[in-house]
Amino acid sequence: MSATTNTVSLAQRREELIAACSRQRSELGREFSNLRAPSVLTGGGIGRFLSSGKLKLPLTIAGVVLGMVATKPSRAMPLLATGLSLFKLVNSVLSALRKPAA
Repeated sequence: MSATTNTVSLAQRREELIAACSRQRSELGREFSNLRAPSVLTGGGIGRFLSSGKLKLPLTIAGVVLGMVATKPSRAMPLLATGLSLFKLVNSVLSALRKPAA
């Protein structure tokens, strides 16, 4: 009899947990919709404001500077030089591939 009662209580507990998860999902959905809603300051959603072309370069520069500050300059400079040379190499290869064969 105890196994039947235990099974019933487990099934009941499972249903309660499923209902609690459902409530949490709906609350989380409301919170995300509030974040996506247009803002008075930006005139639109914050994601749209941050992904606009106006802020991409300053945010990139700020990220690089923050990364440089967070790491030791002795480690970051060689990494930065390597990254820049790889970037130039990839750009030259891509430009060569984009040119039509004459």
